[in-house]
Amino acid sequence: MITTNIPNVIDTGMTLGKKVCIVAPGPNGVDHYDEIPDDFSIIAVNKAILIDELTPSWWVIAHTDNSWFNTPDKTYSGVRVYNQSIVSHISETARMVSGDKVYYFPVDDNESLQEEVVLPVEGKIRTGATVAALAIQLAYNIGAREILLCGVDMSGNGYWDKSENENPNVLNLHGDTWCAVSRLNPLLDYMKNELNVTISTLSPSKLNVPFYTKKNDE
Repeated sequence: MITTNIPNVIDTGMTLGKKVCIVAPGPNGVDHYDEIPDDFSIIAVNKAILIDELTPSWWVIAHTDNSWFNTPDKTYSGVRVYNQSIVSHISETARMVSGDKVYYFPVDDNESLQEEVVLPVEGKIRTGATVAALAIQLAYNIGAREILLCGVDMSGNGYWDKSENENPNVLNLHGDTWCAVSRLNPLLDYMKNELNVTISTLSPSKLNVPFYTKKNDE
């Protein structure tokens, strides 16, 4: 894997603090962006970087081959964290616009998320679900102990801006409930029950997590 001059963000010791909100581009998040508490750092995943109401701390990127990608690639000057598998696709524009704020996160493709077995998450970011799942694992591994979700619908094929996912390979996976839910829920249960991580959601989600209330934050 070519990662020349691109640091592994976990190895840098960087953190976003104990409270992190992960925003995905699902339509259920539309009415909830202004509800993100001020003391949560925001990670925008993939297309969510285009949500006007957000001021993300990090942009977590799993794909660069979408038609929407060129716009934020040319304009976003903040911290970018790429899936290790696409480091070779990082553009010169990205390096110019974000400068030394370009990183990658390592992924474990050998042991992916599973329905029946929960594998250790410490020091690991496992594939097998969605970019939001990657961001959840990344947030934990950089020190987050309260994780809030927004727009992580895990349902349907649409985005907050009323566009549709253009990848024909995922249409059979993006039904009323995404098949990735059955692989991500066991990890979330493990993180909540065994690692004492608080995980909740601002918007409706197919995941087995409660809605956020102020009580979660006290």
